[in-house]
Amino acid sequence: MLIATTFSLGIATQLAVNTPAFAKTKSAKVIKINKAPFKAYRAKKGYIYSNAKLTKRIHNAKNYPKTTLYSQKEAIIKKSNGKQAVYYYVMSKNRKVQGYIWHRYLTPVPIKDNIASSETSTNQPISQKALVNLINKAPDMDPTESIRSLKPIDYIANETIFDLGYNVFRFSPSSMFKSHQATVYVASGKLASLAQAAMTKWNNVLGSQVFKLGTAKAHTLAIRLGNGTKDGWDGLYDGKGIYIDHTHFNNLNYPIAYMSENLGSQTSYQQYWTGVIAHELGHTLGLDHTGYQADLMYAPNSDGNFITKYLWKRPIERSSTGLDGTEMGTITQRDLNRARLTRVLGYW
Repeated sequence: MLIATTFSLGIATQLAVNTPAFAKTKSAKVIKINKAPFKAYRAKKGYIYSNAKLTKRIHNAKNYPKTTLYSQKEAIIKKSNGKQAVYYYVMSKNRKVQGYIWHRYLTPVPIKDNIASSETSTNQPISQKALVNLINKAPDMDPTESIRSLKPIDYIANETIFDLGYNVFRFSPSSMFKSHQATVYVASGKLASLAQAAMTKWNNVLGSQVFKLGTAKAHTLAIRLGNGTKDGWDGLYDGKGIYIDHTHFNNLNYPIAYMSENLGSQTSYQQYWTGVIAHELGHTLGLDHTGYQADLMYAPNSDGNFITKYLWKRPIERSSTGLDGTEMGTITQRDLNRARLTRVLGYW
């Protein structure tokens, strides 16, 4: 079935949403970007930019004098005035403040003063090699407790490795989830009961009200009917809202009429569309597709993935029913554990 999801706008909105309206600046030339030593800093002045070309200011450091910023990358650039400069990509522990700042604006502070006291074993993050070995020993695409119970500093320092290891990414702006909860407005009455059922599925397995109903005036996420037939999608999340294809949705014979009798007898119109909406809600939590057919977040191939550990053209593992997770409307343990990981990573 057509359950492809587009993320082309998801990344663009991440740094653009819920940030001050700073003016654009002249573009700098990026000469080189290196991995920076993991250190803690504070800054009392200077702009923080969304990219190494310094084209958009998104924060002013003077507003965060007591916020500890952790270095991730070092960018060597040539500014519009012809001079070279070094900018660090930094990130706060809650990831609400992140971007490129001139390194001379940063004042080093001891990491031990800024990491939770429960981290008694070491003040340094796990090495990339050790983390990769740990991920490789765990079940594929299934971040079990050993992966989800590391120190906070490990997630801050190794976000990219977790993303690639489990096909996850920060698809939603920080403004969407407030205290780990999104407020959802369902714009069409036709979608209301199905959206509620999809939200309940996630709320039940996560053990809290991650998605709650809102109104047209008070919401952080909207679910609407859209036009996906031409582009080949039934459900789409673009980083701002969820869209359900109105043509297929208004066809009460879809998708049953287009399936074999055996497969069609195991699903229903309601079950399928509940699964589609739940699938898109999974994307808001930071979950990209997997190749495991039983997963709610399954896709028949990796072509539509924004981030992927490996490529696939057919199911890595087929489901016992022959239906995929969206058609069954089920959330697997693998889906759940990945959602638990993205919460630890601060994606929702």
